Amino acid sequence: MPASAPVSRLLLLLFLWSLLAACAPGSAAAPAIEPPKMVVLLPPAAPTAVVAAEPEQEPEPGTAVPVTRADPWWGEPLAPVTLVVWGDYECPFTSRYMATLEQLKEAYGPYRLRIVWKHFPLAFHKNARPAHLAAETVFRLGGAEAFWKFHQLAFANQRSLTPESFEAWAAEAGVDQAAFHASFEEQRHAPKIDRDVEAGKTAGVTATPATFVNGVLLSGARPIDDFRTVVDEQLRAAEDLRRAGVPQERVYAALSEQNKARAPAPKPPTPRAPEDTTVWKVPVDGSPIRGNPDALVTLVMFSDFECPFCRRVAPTVEGLEKKYGAQLRVVFKHYPLPFHKRAEPAAELALEAKAQKGDAAFWKAYELLKAGGLEDADLAAHAKSLGLDVVRAQRAIAARRHAARIERDQRLADDLQARGTPHFFINGRRLAGAQPAEKFEALVDEQLANAAKLVAAGTPPAKVYDALQKDAKAANPPERILAPAPTKDNPGKGAKPGAKVTIQMFADFQCPFCKRVQPTIDEIIAAYPGKVRVVFRHLPLPFHTRAPLAAEASIEAFRQKGEAGFWAMAQRLWEDQSESGLGRGALEAHAAAIGLDVAKFRAALDSGAHRAAVEADLKLAERLRITGTPSFAINDYFLSGAQPTAHFTRLVNRALGPHDPPTKESLHGAGKPAAQPGAAQPTPAQPTPVPPTPAQPGATQPAPAQPPATAGQMGAKHLLIMYAGSLRARAHIVRTRDEARALAGQLLVRAQQGARFEDLAAQYSDEPAGRARGGDLGTFRKGMMVPEFEQAVENLAVGAMSGVVETPFGFHIILRTQ
Repeated sequence: MPASAPVSRLLLLLFLWSLLAACAPGSAAAPAIEPPKMVVLLPPAAPTAVVAAEPEQEPEPGTAVPVTRADPWWGEPLAPVTLVVWGDYECPFTSRYMATLEQLKEAYGPYRLRIVWKHFPLAFHKNARPAHLAAETVFRLGGAEAFWKFHQLAFANQRSLTPESFEAWAAEAGVDQAAFHASFEEQRHAPKIDRDVEAGKTAGVTATPATFVNGVLLSGARPIDDFRTVVDEQLRAAEDLRRAGVPQERVYAALSEQNKARAPAPKPPTPRAPEDTTVWKVPVDGSPIRGNPDALVTLVMFSDFECPFCRRVAPTVEGLEKKYGAQLRVVFKHYPLPFHKRAEPAAELALEAKAQKGDAAFWKAYELLKAGGLEDADLAAHAKSLGLDVVRAQRAIAARRHAARIERDQRLADDLQARGTPHFFINGRRLAGAQPAEKFEALVDEQLANAAKLVAAGTPPAKVYDALQKDAKAANPPERILAPAPTKDNPGKGAKPGAKVTIQMFADFQCPFCKRVQPTIDEIIAAYPGKVRVVFRHLPLPFHTRAPLAAEASIEAFRQKGEAGFWAMAQRLWEDQSESGLGRGALEAHAAAIGLDVAKFRAALDSGAHRAAVEADLKLAERLRITGTPSFAINDYFLSGAQPTAHFTRLVNRALGPHDPPTKESLHGAGKPAAQPGAAQPTPAQPTPVPPTPAQPGATQPAPAQPPATAGQMGAKHLLIMYAGSLRARAHIVRTRDEARALAGQLLVRAQQGARFEDLAAQYSDEPAGRARGGDLGTFRKGMMVPEFEQAVENLAVGAMSGVVETPFGFHIILRTQ
């Protein structure tokens, strides 16, 4: 009976493994992980209050991706497939991946699949390393069962990674609380975290989660089918090895070594973009200054008191002030972002402090605001601690007494295209975002050298900044447009015809951005009673097949019931922009609902009575080079897209002020060839004036499929992180807006550290179609993308990468390709 010998040996081996598991403390199975079948290999340390010094662990001989007895694992030690997972307890992608691991456990079971956990806390996740240390401490004190309980609790409560939570979860996992506290506080098992990180880097891990399936790397929280494919392949490969006589205990070692050897060489990092050496004209203009007024280097900081990145970079700025002393002065400019509702009241308090007690009080307020609360009660407390007249300060905040100063700074930021905060100009040189101290220091050192040359040539130190600014590049002025005045045939609302400001809105009833901007338009009308009139112009886009007839329907409503009828119809059209909601039956139902003569309404649509009026507006838009919706002519200022209220406010205020004649260069579309009368409009098969979204008609294809680029075109790749409530976010996207911004920031850091842009887009972008293209949008003309995206691309040199850019769809990282 020779055939029974291997079986006997296998049974003996399994029996010995079960003895090991039974003798080790805490060897019971973790909940919901097939308890009757699970075998776990436990660490040698006993779960006592006193833990011996950690012995060095050797990897199993021959393994390319090491697994040691010090690693917590799930499943049978001799399972043919091993997943070694490097993860981060604060990483949202690792958290998302945990559900996939549970599905894999269920699908393959512990006799075919083993899962090994390795620690890889990322440096920018401040709570990650303590969480990993706590998990490792639980493992050492309570074994595998306790570890997996803690592991599940940590990911289920990812926003609560605090020492108090760690102690509670450790107790819930069955670990003695006093023993845990002593071991955690002394960081007894920190060396294991460091060894895991180093082992991960050696294996090629650069981000989390990273999974090696028998040595085959799968990076990121990929769909389960990606893992199934590799696991199935490795099951077949393991069976082949067994048939070839490889001992079962050597299968993982052999396959991991073989697969690691076959792995492709790492792709070279994306080349860095050429450095932007433009010196911008950034006037100090009475802004608060800290430091030597005659310093050789001036650092102008556009900031927002509610911005977490501004708070993050504050210690870096303070470090620069300490390092450079009298050679550096810091100038503060206000740029409260519209979605930070407490940023502007905080800015008002800081400026009121300056008004009452000078620059020194402003900077004291700055220190309080960047560290403390921003609610009304907090601001009152800050005012008191600053020694201000508290009642006067509260009145200043309520009345927005310093709004003109704030808006002046915001206008400058907009003109300089300083999108987002924090944003810096160091002797006029741009530096965007919460960059590492080294980047600031390199630029300051360079500017000190330049300043020294000017001083050596006779420029007084106090005049160095003025000398540099003399030849600096002026900020880009607001875009202008010369649109003809509307007539009585154009429906409007708000102030009467002839108002000081007329906003001509070019819109499409099937365009979601046009719908989105309507509340903003109403806010502007309400904010400027009797001063602002909004007039509608029709621009149905060619791929919105229901938009032309909807436009004609609105004109018939205008003809029958005047402006009230038009806006009543418009409101109903925007309420349901679906194909059926804008179909002929729905249009007739809307007509009846607002009291139109339905028979006349039908006759007008049947005869195309208003088609000429729609075409007239289309021709006007073509002549003005307006290609996307919504677009606005605010007197002679141009604004594109569903912008925040603040953007409209700034242009309305300009229009209300002294008239500043537009220059030829400032006109919208300057430098582009004029549209020819009767020129064909874009068709859905061409790139169309729409933003980059998962399912847009006419979405651009990968660069190889594009026709040769023409003058005036741009090209870009992007990575999009959406959030619940962002435009066209699918139901499975549940992260908050702040979480989306944070994720985008994390991915930006990885891209800046050399991760291949295409790989990041393929793994993490929430644009499904874009994943297959590595985020490539091909080429497109101005006006085809949402304004925030387009402006970010325009600001980049070819080959340069943006910071985090927000659009209605979420947060983008953009790499310009053309």
